[in-house]
Amino acid sequence: MLRMIALLPMTLFFTACAPPQQAIEISFEPLYNGASISCANKASSMALTDLRFYVHDITLVGVAGTIFPVKLSPDQIWQSESVALLDFEDGEGACANGSQQTNRKIRGYYLATDEKLDGLSFRVGVPPALNHDDPLMADAPLNYASMHWHWASGYKFLSAGVTTETDGYWVHLGSSRCAGTIGNIEGCKSGNQPEARLTNFDPNIHSVSVDLGRLFAAVDFDDGVATDCSSGPIETTCAAPFEALGLDVTDGSTSGMASIFGVGRQL
Repeated sequence: MLRMIALLPMTLFFTACAPPQQAIEISFEPLYNGASISCANKASSMALTDLRFYVHDITLVGVAGTIFPVKLSPDQIWQSESVALLDFEDGEGACANGSQQTNRKIRGYYLATDEKLDGLSFRVGVPPALNHDDPLMADAPLNYASMHWHWASGYKFLSAGVTTETDGYWVHLGSSRCAGTIGNIEGCKSGNQPEARLTNFDPNIHSVSVDLGRLFAAVDFDDGVATDCSSGPIETTCAAPFEALGLDVTDGSTSGMASIFGVGRQL
């Protein structure tokens, strides 16, 4: 008992000295060439068929250039401490094969500061150390089998698709050219993890726009042939979407920032 009493002041000291944390929510909204798009409501004759993606390594940036890493708040559904899943398909309209659950926000904490926030960066994908987990055994949000490529032994980082009355296109992004066997992947030559970086962005004021019009800008939606991209380095249909994602299609390296993400509407 005396030992516990003696340790109490030290415990209180370290607790009192812990830096204060500020809660934060970062909202995302899907667009098509600047107009809102959903599964049920079309934008520019387009309807959403799918839009889900993982994000990690999230940081906020202050006006003085200070970097504030965001610590995710685990919720047993959409977020763990390492990765978050954003999901905009709601099982309605053109997303009839999907689910009703959606998630449009990242929730977490960062070091409290008086410095005004002015930027955001994040990576699309799953941390490499977790990318080859078994979704049947993994914790949320890596337990969604529909976001896992069993044949590639890794996760789909991004699943996005749109449709018109007569045509459609979808992109499944994930690591490729992986070495090893299922359950024992040694690594992947093409990481395929886009990076986003926004300036003049305050999550308390702005949302993050996800403009699929930029992702599918080079697609011919008048040829009546539904096509796709599955992240293969020799898939000619992947060249333009990969460019919009800031990726080199030949080796999966980052060649620039993903242009599909931008500063969205004011909240």
